[in-house]
Amino acid sequence: MVEQVGSGIRRIKTDIREAGLPEPVFKTKGMFTIVFERPIEKTVEKTVEKTVEKTVDKIIKLINKNSKVTIKELEEASGLSRRGIEWNIAKLKEE
Repeated sequence: MVEQVGSGIRRIKTDIREAGLPEPVFKTKGMFTIVFERPIEKTVEKTVEKTVEKTVDKIIKLINKNSKVTIKELEEASGLSRRGIEWNIAKLKEE
């Protein structure tokens, strides 16, 4: 009924190492638990970067499509607030 008894921890360690992630912490006091750490900083940075890129692309496409597009129309199309649109446009102007 049981296959490869005791191999789970070894497989976890191997998979974590191969993925380049931090070693998990094994806690045996009380209930046995394994704590996995995710590289949050890099993940969040990449997600924010991709979201900003998509938003900027969307704004540029809308402006190209209609050079007289209003902030309100940009808000509705992008889902951003007025301040978000203004911030993105200011960044575009800087670049």
